[in-house]
Amino acid sequence: MAKYDWKQLEKEYILSDYKSVSAFLKSKEIKNNGTTRKYTVGWKEKKRQKEDKKATKIIEIVTEKESEKEAQQIVDIKLIANDLALNIIKANKESNLYIDKYGETQIGLIDKKGLKQLTSALKDLNDILSNKQNENSNAQSLAETIQKAYENKVGDK
Repeated sequence: MAKYDWKQLEKEYILSDYKSVSAFLKSKEIKNNGTTRKYTVGWKEKKRQKEDKKATKIIEIVTEKESEKEAQQIVDIKLIANDLALNIIKANKESNLYIDKYGETQIGLIDKKGLKQLTSALKDLNDILSNKQNENSNAQSLAETIQKAYENKVGDK
């Protein structure tokens, strides 16, 4: 009987795309007998554990990237909302002032239509922010869905 480096073969199998130990052994032209089975006990479980660890890591990285993207979107929306609020304040102050025919500054009426449009836009931004924060709470359910899909895929092997 030929001598094999079983530790090296185990590593190679775990890192391979083979779905079964027997298919891997067949590709290596190693007979599947009692001695072979003795050395290959637990290989399939170790491969499954590696795949589980890989899937978990993928989910963590995807979730982190999505969280970073959503956090940046929230920051951007908040910056826009702050700028808009400042513009509302400025518009309110400026719309109350006008220069009369003698060159003197006078207090006038507020352009209510323009101010209403600005405040409506600010409310819309606030609603968007609220929705973004609600979506963040749904990120966990997305991760769980990915995990279940992976488990179903592994179960097919």
